[in-house]
Amino acid sequence: MSTQSPFESYLSSMFIQSGSHNTLNSYRTALNHFESFVKKQQHKSILTLIAEIKTDKQDPFKTLNEFIIYLHNLELKPKSIKLMITATKGFLRSSGVKIYNEDFKQLVKLPKILRHREEPLTKEILLRLLRNISTKLQTVVLVALSSGMRISEISQLRISDLDFESTPTLIRIRAEITKTKESRETFLTTEATNALKDYLSRFYSWKEGSPNPNIKEQLIFGPTTKPRKSKEKKTHTTVQITTSVLRCSLLYSIRKISELNQLNENGIHMIHFHAFRKFFRTVVGNAVGRDFAEALMGHHFYLDSYYNLPEEERKKMYLKAEPYLTISDFRKVEKDLISIKMKQDEIEEKQIELIQALKCDHILLPKILEKLIK
Repeated sequence: MSTQSPFESYLSSMFIQSGSHNTLNSYRTALNHFESFVKKQQHKSILTLIAEIKTDKQDPFKTLNEFIIYLHNLELKPKSIKLMITATKGFLRSSGVKIYNEDFKQLVKLPKILRHREEPLTKEILLRLLRNISTKLQTVVLVALSSGMRISEISQLRISDLDFESTPTLIRIRAEITKTKESRETFLTTEATNALKDYLSRFYSWKEGSPNPNIKEQLIFGPTTKPRKSKEKKTHTTVQITTSVLRCSLLYSIRKISELNQLNENGIHMIHFHAFRKFFRTVVGNAVGRDFAEALMGHHFYLDSYYNLPEEERKKMYLKAEPYLTISDFRKVEKDLISIKMKQDEIEEKQIELIQALKCDHILLPKILEKLIK
């Protein structure tokens, strides 16, 4: 008869608290490492270790420090080590081991997390990327760039979450798919909206202006082939696979072009989905303010002030930032050029009227103004 893992109860409670399968998997990996460490280095079981700590036969802080050395020798990065120690500390506490934060800070020495500078994405780089990826990935990238959404949120978007009647297009992000478990709203540029409409029409026979009842709950960026069974279960596994496929597709695409396949100082590729969120935060922050950008991205601290703004004001602020988020929509550029030309013509007409009025009053004009009316 198999014995239940000592971690299952703790992991179940963590999942209830976080609701995140990614967090669950990360914690499970951390505790599996801890179990391997205890067996290899201390030659005992997890339950024996806990019993010894509770009876003061073993120091928990010494054990955690030795575990850090073990992880470091496995060549894990400081950030991964910190996560694993956090998971292990939580498990020990849930097992009745008293670990006070002040004692932990003084007695346990975590490796410092290095902060590397990342190269910012430019529109030139993004435009080249869009020219070299599939239709589906193009749409995903444009949605990410114009909405500030996490890839895990994009993977779980449904057609019913979209409001194409709104200007700009509105996305209602459900609480259950967000990292903070808070619902929020964000928007799409005209460029991203048009790409998304074309994508939905092509792969799901979506019709603009129609209720589209048969596909309203369809995962937009899930598998586009028809399932074998009549009813497709939208399980966590489907979402995980979708997220993984999108990440792998992006990596595969950039590796084919040397100019796009660049690494930052930390060894991570310059182009990745989180970099699109950073691009959004920088662009929107510069255009209409950092607080507005942070709220659209779903950072908890800024959401209250965001929803204190009237809906029309939120839309107006996003529309102000839209030109700076637009990557390749030539129609928007042409529209702006026409507007600039009209304003220029208007200024020139008023300038000529002013000069003529000055001449009528027999005011001597400088030679440079004389040339303007010839």
